[in-house]
Amino acid sequence: MLGDVFPVTCGVRQGGILSPYLFAVYIDDLITHLKNSGYGIYVGRIFTGCALYADDIALLSGSCYGLQNLVNICKVYGNALDVKFNSVKSQLITFGGENPSQCSITLNDTQIPWVTKVKYLGVYFLSNSGLIDISDARRKFYGQFNNIMSVIGKCSREMSAIHLVKTYCLPTMLYGCEVWTMSDNSSHKISVAWNNCFRRVFGCCWRESVKPLQHFCNTLPVSYIIDLRKLVFWRSLRRSENPVLRTLAYLNHNTFVATASKYGFDYYMVNVKFAVWRNFCNSLL
Repeated sequence: MLGDVFPVTCGVRQGGILSPYLFAVYIDDLITHLKNSGYGIYVGRIFTGCALYADDIALLSGSCYGLQNLVNICKVYGNALDVKFNSVKSQLITFGGENPSQCSITLNDTQIPWVTKVKYLGVYFLSNSGLIDISDARRKFYGQFNNIMSVIGKCSREMSAIHLVKTYCLPTMLYGCEVWTMSDNSSHKISVAWNNCFRRVFGCCWRESVKPLQHFCNTLPVSYIIDLRKLVFWRSLRRSENPVLRTLAYLNHNTFVATASKYGFDYYMVNVKFAVWRNFCNSLL
């Protein structure tokens, strides 16, 4: 059933194939103004003072003065091209130190609040440490898992249950894991959540190891899955045409090598998935 036809006179059509490209062209001048301002942070000689994905903009500065100037540039650009930046949805956070108590950043004459946790592109970052907060993702994972189990029942159609968990639940919990930096406590909680799924599906004792079950289901432990995704992601960064991404990959080269060495293979090995799976199989012997 079709509704009435109406013209799009403002913005871009939601869901349109060209919409992201048209918006990128429209907002590109803002990036140029921010880059030429002299404010914001740099990685080497590369300006990284702003990160944009569609209309989600993150401004990065080493000082409150510089950050206020970046915000002012956005305000001037918005007034000139009829783009309204919402101060209510804007937040401030500090990495590598405590949030400053006497620093006030304003947008459209409204003070932007300082927070201890910020969500950007679906990932929660904690202030000061820059670590990831996985509590929300873990809560959603348990909710989706319980929904599946309430439908199919306990200890019935186990392989179907595991397939559904891998397809619908695991992506929710591991969304954005390629860029995660977690505390040991968070890593443990994610492993417990993943292992408990197998225990409940197969009716195992809570003290039993589930690694043999995971191997039987052709599934890796969650720590292996995260490392595998990071290795694949980091290798793609090295081949990226974006100089910022290539530079970040280069600066984290030692981290990549250390992760690969955990599984006994060279970082430049072609078949990373096979090497990680082989290491998991050997750990069961």
